[in-house]
Amino acid sequence: MVFVIAIIAGLLLGSFLNAWVWRTRHMFALSGRSVCPACVRVISWYDNIPIISYIVLAGNCRHCSSRIPLSYVFVEAWLPLAFVGTAVLSDSSSLTAALAFQWFIIFLLTFVFIYDAKYRLILDRATTIPAVILFGAFWYLGIHTPQTMLIGAVVGAGFFWFQYVLSQGRWIGGGDMRLGFFMGVVLGWPLILVALFLAYIVGAAVGVGMLALRKKDLQSATPFGTYLSAATLVTLLWGQRLLDWYMTFL
Repeated sequence: MVFVIAIIAGLLLGSFLNAWVWRTRHMFALSGRSVCPACVRVISWYDNIPIISYIVLAGNCRHCSSRIPLSYVFVEAWLPLAFVGTAVLSDSSSLTAALAFQWFIIFLLTFVFIYDAKYRLILDRATTIPAVILFGAFWYLGIHTPQTMLIGAVVGAGFFWFQYVLSQGRWIGGGDMRLGFFMGVVLGWPLILVALFLAYIVGAAVGVGMLALRKKDLQSATPFGTYLSAATLVTLLWGQRLLDWYMTFL
């Protein structure tokens, strides 16, 4: 039963996330019918079925024939797969509070990834406010101790604050600090260190690859929130195993 819930929730939240990204960027209210990003015509319900409508319409708007971004169907496919995957990893046969919060975190990390990749911006509404909510929920449910979350949050936010001060805002933006705070609450101490390490390793590898292919130069801006959100997800699912594996070498 939990897998059915995971698929349905993933499809619906994937469709909502796409609307949230577009409406936030263009300052539209979240309420109201879905519209085409190009012609702003209202989309009928039968053209708004996750994944299926994209395939039926061949990725084009029914009204203006504009191309629907491929990222839309990617998100609608990704969230159900991620939700099912976390249910399998947690070995849960029913929807628990811990699993539901994992889905919530994955949803937020996906929003951060997509929004930062598209617009080079990390929004407070996807980091700071949810972090406060998760802090209280994790404390109440016993998922993390308040000390673990506080240390993680201070390390996560402080790590980027130090870089922000050192570079006078040239290397790191305020959004990275707030995302670091969110990461620290979600992962706690010491897993925040695993996520930061992974993000910088992957970011460096991708950066070197892009330089080698001459897709970027040393002055190019990089949406680092994409690496941080991806690293947070990996650490959320496998961080303790990675840390235990690393400790065997010490």
